[in-house]
Amino acid sequence: MKYKLIAADMDGTLLNDDSELSERTKIAITKTAQTGVLFVAATGRAMQGVENINALFGRDMPFIILNGASAVMGKSREVLFRKYMDPVLAKEVYDIGISRDIPIVLWTDKHLWVSREYKATSDYQRAYTADMKIIRDMDELKDEGIYKMIWFDTADNVSRFQIEMNEHFGGKLNCHSSRPIFLEFVSPDADKGSAMAEIGKIYGIDRSEMIAVGDGFNDISMLKYAGLGVAMGNAPDEIKAVCGHVTLSNNEDGVAAVIDEFILS
Repeated sequence: MKYKLIAADMDGTLLNDDSELSERTKIAITKTAQTGVLFVAATGRAMQGVENINALFGRDMPFIILNGASAVMGKSREVLFRKYMDPVLAKEVYDIGISRDIPIVLWTDKHLWVSREYKATSDYQRAYTADMKIIRDMDELKDEGIYKMIWFDTADNVSRFQIEMNEHFGGKLNCHSSRPIFLEFVSPDADKGSAMAEIGKIYGIDRSEMIAVGDGFNDISMLKYAGLGVAMGNAPDEIKAVCGHVTLSNNEDGVAAVIDEFILS
């Protein structure tokens, strides 16, 4: 099979545990692009959170951001698609979180918003170096377009909340954990697999010609969608179980190993 697209999650996959892109992986991605294969970074981050990776490459490449709620070209900033949360459901998620005193952040087209300044929300804002605004009234945000909302809590609580919220919203929202302490809410048709399908339409690439690489539960949709789903060596067993191949860990240049084996060879 000649693959024409490879999509890779960032944290825990493309990046090592120090949130760095290794030189070997950078070289492999560059060589991939030179062969004409499309490389796509697929992340839960907003565009502000991928600028350091975008700056490493001299060509315009698509970024799936906000767990599939949008895709943007890195250099030209062309928006390939957007998928907003229903504002009524977004307000319901927000109100439930506030009633439990859960720290909340949400991304709109214009800003990063927070329920109030907890340590968790301040740490998140510093990590993304984004302008942060305090939410005074959720109704004021509906015209901005809400991409994603995140609850912050302990890993045990996030696991419990994920089950509870998926039952509560019954498929009206996509609710999943992207990191052990993050519970993320997006539109029901916003996930990394659907985003790959959208990009496939734009570039004329069939799913059978795609590789997806990931390590988290928010990667499952793209791992199942792609012709070849690859789990990182550091992925949980549940992720490995849905994949046709397991590569090395993110600290061992697992993505570069996939590129070497399935594209450059």
